[in-house]
Amino acid sequence: MKLEKKIALCVPRRTPFAQIGKALARFPGQHLGRIVAEDILKQSGLDKKQIDGIIAGEGFPFAPNSARVISNLIGLPDETVAVTVNQNCVSGMEAVAEAARRILLGEGKLFLAIGEESQSSMPFVVKNARLDKKTGSPDKLLKAIKEDALPEGVEIRDTLEDGLGDGETSYGMQVTAEIVAQNYALSRELQDKLAYESFKRSLEATEAGKYAPFLIPVDDDEGNPMTADEAVLLRKGLVENPSRMGRAMLLFDNPGMKFDQFKAKYAKDIEKSHAPTVSIFNASPRSDGASGIIVTTPEKAKELGLEIVAYLSGWKMRGVHPNQMGLAQASASIALLEEMGMKFEDLDAIEIHEAFAATAVGALEEIRLKTGYDWQKRFDEKRINRFGGSIAIGHPFGATGIRLIHNAVMDMRDDAGINKVLITACAHGGIAGSMIIERNP
Repeated sequence: MKLEKKIALCVPRRTPFAQIGKALARFPGQHLGRIVAEDILKQSGLDKKQIDGIIAGEGFPFAPNSARVISNLIGLPDETVAVTVNQNCVSGMEAVAEAARRILLGEGKLFLAIGEESQSSMPFVVKNARLDKKTGSPDKLLKAIKEDALPEGVEIRDTLEDGLGDGETSYGMQVTAEIVAQNYALSRELQDKLAYESFKRSLEATEAGKYAPFLIPVDDDEGNPMTADEAVLLRKGLVENPSRMGRAMLLFDNPGMKFDQFKAKYAKDIEKSHAPTVSIFNASPRSDGASGIIVTTPEKAKELGLEIVAYLSGWKMRGVHPNQMGLAQASASIALLEEMGMKFEDLDAIEIHEAFAATAVGALEEIRLKTGYDWQKRFDEKRINRFGGSIAIGHPFGATGIRLIHNAVMDMRDDAGINKVLITACAHGGIAGSMIIERNP
């Protein structure tokens, strides 16, 4: 969708992203969102009555309408619109798009878009407990668990693991990454190169203070101020010793599953195969965090004295087969540029989600095959993921889409020659979103 009237983006702020079960584990998703919303209000100096609505994106929401919970927690007027959108890992991007839609439809002029996720808070659940009289109440269920006597069909499930694949129409996301790597003949070396650069660029940018203007200091679980992304600092040793990349455990060639077993299990989706590629180091870590940005009209931003950090000029959501998940980034991006009347060569930079190196590289390879775009050259020139990406920074599902917008703003601030940035992210189920972020209206 090409916008006839561009949308202004202001006050990009986020928490540092933390490892699952670590520094931010005590916060459920809506409270991470609250931290960001409160900070944006403070940084912007806005009166709460000037906010027409809050749109929250959360991949796996457990609060009933997280946006409304956040709105209430920060004391927005009762009449303020509050909507939560769920599109898995594209939820934060969808929150920004939904805010823009409402502005274009005349439903308001200034919205707060939040992306959030607490993977640490994703619960274990007992599936089908209500369907059996032996487990149909909490007391009966506890008794059955204590006696190790759960009836057949009643089982304890991890919502995080289940959330990575729907169990009905698509595989877990890590499986889809290896399928893409096999079908596109993506070597482990190429994937490890992207992953290592993600670690290195993110660490260098963090140490140089590039991320600091966007980060909200949050006390960690021990009460110490957290001022950087946790995973970035934890991987400093890997940056200093790159040989560790090749020694990382492969996800589908280990004592739990040999690669021949993997190929046999997913044979109908694998068109051709080579060596296994997806490892714990070329995949994004499980994470907690939240990000946010003000979405408004240029006129409203100027009226309120808000600095416009960038303009949103178009977006596109597209899907592909669920078991080719990462390739949707190519589909959405190609379709968006066609609608915008642009070519990939017109872009000054790209920020692509690194759910796995395989999904990012696979999408970039598909773009190259369809358009001739020399992504490897642009990557080496640091015009793709200039300051690292999700593999290093972390991937709190709903927060990543807005984090990508932040990185696009970073690109423009770092280099006066960068004026147009494409951001794109894939999500479980084969959906992806792409946006064009510009320096000038």
